[in-house]
Amino acid sequence: MAKTIKPKRGNHSPASKTVEAPEVAVAELDEAVGTAVVEAHEAIVADNAQTDSQAAAVTLEPWSSLKVAIIDDAMHPPRLDRFEEKESRSVAELLMTDVEVTAELETHGCPNDATADRRLLLIASTDVPLLTLAKIGAVSSEALRMIEEHRTFLRLKTALEEEVGKLEIVDPYKAIPDLTSCQLILLDYYLEGSAKGGDTAISVANTIREQANRPDDQQIVLMSSIETVRDLRIQFRGQTNLTGSAFAFIGKPDLNEKWKVKAHLGMLERARPYAPAFSKYRDQLEVALAQAKVGLLSLVDDLDIGDYAFLQGRALMKDGHPLGDYMFWLLSSQFTALAFEQEGMRARQRELDALEFDGEPVAATEPSLVVANMLHSALVSREVGPLGPHPRAAGNDKYGSFPLVQLGDVFLDKARSKAVVVMSADCDLAFSPLKDREPDAETPVMLVPGLPIKLRDATDEPSHRTDGIVHKDEVYRIAWDFSKYRSVGLGELQGWLTEKGFDTSNRDRLRPLFALKLQQEFGSHLLRVGPPLMPPMTTSATGRVIVHEPERHNFKSFGPKELMLTRFKETTTLRVTPNIASALKEACEELHSRLNDQLPNLKDKAKEALEKKIESLSGQIANDKFWIELLRGIDLNAKGSEKRSGPLGFVLGADLPDGGNPRVIIQIEEEKGKPAPAVGSALEEPEQDTAAVSGAG
Repeated sequence: MAKTIKPKRGNHSPASKTVEAPEVAVAELDEAVGTAVVEAHEAIVADNAQTDSQAAAVTLEPWSSLKVAIIDDAMHPPRLDRFEEKESRSVAELLMTDVEVTAELETHGCPNDATADRRLLLIASTDVPLLTLAKIGAVSSEALRMIEEHRTFLRLKTALEEEVGKLEIVDPYKAIPDLTSCQLILLDYYLEGSAKGGDTAISVANTIREQANRPDDQQIVLMSSIETVRDLRIQFRGQTNLTGSAFAFIGKPDLNEKWKVKAHLGMLERARPYAPAFSKYRDQLEVALAQAKVGLLSLVDDLDIGDYAFLQGRALMKDGHPLGDYMFWLLSSQFTALAFEQEGMRARQRELDALEFDGEPVAATEPSLVVANMLHSALVSREVGPLGPHPRAAGNDKYGSFPLVQLGDVFLDKARSKAVVVMSADCDLAFSPLKDREPDAETPVMLVPGLPIKLRDATDEPSHRTDGIVHKDEVYRIAWDFSKYRSVGLGELQGWLTEKGFDTSNRDRLRPLFALKLQQEFGSHLLRVGPPLMPPMTTSATGRVIVHEPERHNFKSFGPKELMLTRFKETTTLRVTPNIASALKEACEELHSRLNDQLPNLKDKAKEALEKKIESLSGQIANDKFWIELLRGIDLNAKGSEKRSGPLGFVLGADLPDGGNPRVIIQIEEEKGKPAPAVGSALEEPEQDTAAVSGAG
């Protein structure tokens, strides 16, 4: 059974919380202006607050028991001593002497003897649109910013007081208290204005992170009214050493309405239970990487010159595989094993394996580019280097003109507008600058062209593609065109790539899993079987022509030598001869006559409607072009589905259509020699394929 609570009725007056820093406290407001500010501020939540008589039990939301802290300098209302001296004088003069301003503030409860600071407080504590705001903005953009940010703060404060279990307002100008009991902390980025940057927020976040017994599931949410701070969130997280699973960014415009606050509270609360598992994973990874570094360096130190000589002399010399590339593969595999394939990381892996995200959103931001970079690293080996000769043949003129390439080498032009990938097997491309396996200029290098497309611009899903190539801040898909593959001799490859505009100064290489997958798809394309098409098959049929008005009248029958159906691929076509077309036209004329006979018995709208049908049918009968085009044949729909074409329609199926406009129907049965059933009789052979053609009036 769901728990219930009663809506909270918090004290929403800004004067209820004393702010001692920087100098002047809100509590110093005199009684008259204080009353006006309270009334103005209560208007902010008038639409959302319930009266005592209306208060009713409501379902407890998942976030209703949260303890939340807000750290935001906007908690302090604007004051003259917080502006530049020139702007301070201009704002004070405006608030005290402008007739329109003083009159407008007086209507909102501000007495004539109120100070300029008290007038500012009244303006900043209400959401009422005021002409005064525009005038303040004209003399001081900073004053207008402070007013708007204080208003935003009060709206957020009010919404949170109504939604969460406890709200704590933390003054960023004072020592940060113990916040380990808070599950959610909202932290403004520019705590001293945008001109001073986010150093104060970074310092505050580090203080919170270092507090003893800080819970693993505590979420720190960076906020800002300036949208560009969103781009700084990764830098901020790095400077504060916060784990990504317990950190988020929310722009203040996304918290300016109660429903948005509730939506974000829901997402943050859904994400909170997952944070400990990811925090433990990250901590264990740090330990594992340190241990793996020590272990790998120890292993490398244990390798002596004889080990390297053994690997190359016995395994690589004749094959031609470069020793450095081979060691890169061995050591990177060893490092992966040391770092990830040990019990500590396996235990953390099992914890992540057990997690289940149910599809509900847990963040309002798009996936970070970090995800794309990880996929790119899993997909390709980066910075393979420029295309060039075998490393052991660099100074040998005989072999220096042969480039060393491998399966999966990807070359792009500098504009990232075209790509090409090597699809030849490594064993076909391998050579050594020795007589035992010297290169052959005629060795074919199979190349498949591709089109790089920014994923955000992709509109289709090509069959053969590689998704996740990252260049700068863009993620690309390369759509491979197997039909345009080509073979270039090894001795001509360098020149061909240069001539076609590909950048050979560097390249990426598809990792074996993805290179072999693409090669398998390419091989299947080359080995596909394309048998000749089966010729069209024609069968005879019988049928009848019916005039439907909507009563059915048998008009003409066709024998098996008169009607023919042709099947090609998945299409069934009725071959229309001049004899069939004439019968259909004569039936339409019969229908026209019957409809004319009905006119004297009709009145008003019914008569007018039938006259229009008769007029339409007359035009169709007289349309010679239609009857000539009919001789091309008619492609029939599937059984039971009527197809219309001009004055005629076509139905494949045993059941004749009921109702509808007056029309002519030709019913066709494919069973050779089977006569058509009598008019009005039930069609009791559903196994037969029957086609019906109708002409509407």
